[in-house]
Amino acid sequence: MMDAKDVRIFCEMAFTSTSFSAVRDRHVSPSAIGKTIGLDEKTVRIRIRKMEEDGFIKHYQVFPSLSLFGLNIIGLYRFEALNLATKRNVIEYTHQVPRVLETLDYLGQAVSISFAGASPQDVQESANAMASRFELSKWSLHEAKVRDSPHHMDRIDWRIVKELRYSARRSTTDLARALAITTRMAEYRTGRLLESGAMVVQASIDPRKQTGLVFYELELSLAEASQASVARLLAERHGEKLWSTMTSNRVMLASLFGFSLGEPEDAALEAAKLEGVKSCTLYILKEAIEPRGPNWIDREIEHQLEGA
Repeated sequence: MMDAKDVRIFCEMAFTSTSFSAVRDRHVSPSAIGKTIGLDEKTVRIRIRKMEEDGFIKHYQVFPSLSLFGLNIIGLYRFEALNLATKRNVIEYTHQVPRVLETLDYLGQAVSISFAGASPQDVQESANAMASRFELSKWSLHEAKVRDSPHHMDRIDWRIVKELRYSARRSTTDLARALAITTRMAEYRTGRLLESGAMVVQASIDPRKQTGLVFYELELSLAEASQASVARLLAERHGEKLWSTMTSNRVMLASLFGFSLGEPEDAALEAAKLEGVKSCTLYILKEAIEPRGPNWIDREIEHQLEGA
């Protein structure tokens, strides 16, 4: 059975809004995670190994920097369908749509979809097209600029990205053999890609392997002057169960986890009473869905290989 520390470790490894996403390391860095959440390196290492053995962490995959494809903006949108059948169709359709990064499926008729684009207008057009196709209600939640990578990619670099795409922790010896280069060269090249931000590594989970764990979001509408105080109060109340907050257009998204279905509802009721909060909407996460592979990112990698 996982505890709160286990889940916080996973959040640091898997979600791009956390501090661990800035650590460029193909092999998970227990020391960096430990410093963030207040555990020693050995304890973190043991807990990660247990999650891997139990199958909760199913694999590690590589994501190339979107800036390498000329995509500079990521936009997160919330959509609400008229019924569950329509929502299911939306989710299935996202596997066919270029530039969809991830779909968050919530209990009920809501989904959140993150789109990548060359500009804010590009991202907005993708969201508008999705809403129009399925007659969805749409809200813009957050927009972020993609971190530029200064690294100049050559053919070997793209081949490394391709080989590690769905097996990020593959041994350097095996990688070198597949690329017909020396182990030393494979290690140097891989390290350079990670250090430059040209590629990052994330963990993926199998939610079927862990019962009794609930991820949820509180969407808070609040006065701008109250943002800092509300964030502080949420942190004091929920501690390590609050793993991320982000604010845009006077809306705060607080991402949390709990170990029972009662916790999210209690958290929503308490948050609604905080000074400065105008309204609070609860979303309980059912599943985080990535486009099935090979997807548009894999096709972009192949295109870069052809031109390298």
